[in-house]
Amino acid sequence: MSVTRSAGAGIWLLAGITAACIAIMLGLLAFTLGSGLASLWPAQVERIELRDGTVLLGEVVASDASSLVVRGSEVERVGEGYRRVQRADIGTRDVPRDAVVLRFDDGRRRFARGDAAPDPASAAVDVVRPNAMGPLDRTGVFLRDLFAFVTTSPDASNLSGGVLPALVGTVTLVLLMSVLVMPFGIATAVYLHQRRGPGMRVVRVAIDTLAGVPAIVYGVLGLGLFVHGIGGSVDRWFHAERLPVPTFGSGGLLWAALTLALLTLPVVVVSVEQGLARIPASLRAGSLALGATREETMWRLLLPAARPAVLTGLILAISRAAGSVAPLMLVGMVKLAPASPLDGAFPYLHPSRQFMHLGFAVYDAALASPDAIRGVPRAYACAMLLVGVVIVLNLSAIVLRNRLRDRYRALES
Repeated sequence: MSVTRSAGAGIWLLAGITAACIAIMLGLLAFTLGSGLASLWPAQVERIELRDGTVLLGEVVASDASSLVVRGSEVERVGEGYRRVQRADIGTRDVPRDAVVLRFDDGRRRFARGDAAPDPASAAVDVVRPNAMGPLDRTGVFLRDLFAFVTTSPDASNLSGGVLPALVGTVTLVLLMSVLVMPFGIATAVYLHQRRGPGMRVVRVAIDTLAGVPAIVYGVLGLGLFVHGIGGSVDRWFHAERLPVPTFGSGGLLWAALTLALLTLPVVVVSVEQGLARIPASLRAGSLALGATREETMWRLLLPAARPAVLTGLILAISRAAGSVAPLMLVGMVKLAPASPLDGAFPYLHPSRQFMHLGFAVYDAALASPDAIRGVPRAYACAMLLVGVVIVLNLSAIVLRNRLRDRYRALES
């Protein structure tokens, strides 16, 4: 009886820990989503008159028990309009309905009242009257800003504009990495599953070693092996007329994808090998008994039956690669890329070009922004978009995996 109670208590303990982990994960996702979307919601403009007669017009961006932080007009540069006001010094505080926000293409904002309109030479790109808008109007402005955030390019400060180049770079990198890593991962798993002897043990030790290497070491490896090694040789052989200006001898999309392929290779190999090991031995024996060779059995029977495991490896590879930013900083990722690696010009995909990444956009907005109060919410928005990209890619693979698993479930019985 005591053993039964102990087992039951252990099950409930594990269930509680699992539920707590899921709750924490959902809480983090909700916090990231809420913080990211809140940065795009139009904030109200307040008029604050101090006891000494000073009048401030702007957005209250932070507050505590004794003071407020007000973001006022930015005349010359981003971030110059902040002022901390003590609550004891405030005389009156209201929300004027005629307040106007002028948004500029370099990220600056100016606040005015009445029928203020942008001067043609002022470079103002948008005029918003947040205090006079109802819920529907605010929602319309929010959706418009959200669409612009996803479909436009950022400015040099990374405080205004969108993240389209980073989004395209992230998706292109992950897809190219998947195309590169899956054939090598499947071939390695088949070799480990089929072969025995010293060669197999050497390959297994190498895979186990790769699984424990820190991510930044892959960046150093990619810089030395791919960029300076292979890329430099390609330039000397095929692009000598352009030297010393490098073509493939500098960081680019291809080298970043190969670096991430090495980073994710162990998870693909382990997943595919475990999938092959779960296939009943009777299927292999029946195929060989009917006259099929080992290669034909593997290619036409075992690998199709292991497709769910292959897609599981792909899911794990995408999840790890999408968040690995440190190695990419050494092999081609930049803050602002001069051109997208994917465009409408032949050959459409340009593997030698540098690229932008949502993970680096999060870092740059949170830690390297000239306006931290505005940069941190933008970092949440970039993180929200990165999580969304990973979820969409993973869900696509999961749906396909589940369909294949249902198709081959009868073979496991």
